[in-house]
Amino acid sequence: MKIILGFPAGQGSDVAARLYAAELNKALGQPFVVDNRPGAGATLAARDVAKAPPDGYSLLFTSSGPLTVAPHLYANLGFDPMRELDTMALVGRSPLILLVRSDSPARTLPEFVALAGRRELNCGSGGNGVTNHLALEMFRIVSGISLVHVPYKGAAPALNDLMGGQIDTLFETTSAALTHVRSGRLRALAVTSPTRYSELPNVPAVAEFYSGFDATAWAAVAVPRGTPRGIVDKLALQLGKCQLDPSMRERLIQSGIEPTPNSTPSIAKAYASAEFEKWGRIIRQANVKLT
Repeated sequence: MKIILGFPAGQGSDVAARLYAAELNKALGQPFVVDNRPGAGATLAARDVAKAPPDGYSLLFTSSGPLTVAPHLYANLGFDPMRELDTMALVGRSPLILLVRSDSPARTLPEFVALAGRRELNCGSGGNGVTNHLALEMFRIVSGISLVHVPYKGAAPALNDLMGGQIDTLFETTSAALTHVRSGRLRALAVTSPTRYSELPNVPAVAEFYSGFDATAWAAVAVPRGTPRGIVDKLALQLGKCQLDPSMRERLIQSGIEPTPNSTPSIAKAYASAEFEKWGRIIRQANVKLT
């Protein structure tokens, strides 16, 4: 059975996918192989699974981007993720962290907002339309401040330029940012999940200042529409059980992923639909376009 992934080997999603593949292999006694098919913001892998036979042998390990963001950004994906794929299980959520350098005069989120009101701040991202860019746009909308968007070709160079002083701030994933926050090189001002992140309990959520704010990165497993319900339920149940295993939970948390063991096919589908509507609204309101 193939777990198809739209990201290169070694990235956070790849690490998580391989953890799940190993656990499913042990639990079900059947080999699960991770098949990396990067390209076009992970939409190529999603399209491949959408067009695959609905027999349970092709699973998509995906993030919010291909399912709920890309349809609003691309005129012609070649498929409709929300109609041709069924999100059957959420397998982890990761807040982004609003970062500044340790020498920044902003020590809290209110101080950051006040600083942005006094002078122009440059905010990096991993590229137009990616999760940390959209988190920036959402924050600009709710806070009313002006931040200059500086898109990079990937999150790593943006993080490097933040530490080097070329940009002022960045929304970054926990997996990439935690090491630098713990070392004291970067300062975490807030997390983008609705509540505080367990690994940074003293860092507030943006939602504590701007009610309802949620720009959480998440991962899910999807299957081609029409996959038999019995297969979907069995796989979803096992994916949930994997997250209850203490060793698995610890490995996910160390990778910057908070497990979501209570997910069911109905919960996962409703969550993806709500995210689709939310990001569509933000993209239209911020007039985000890909050129």
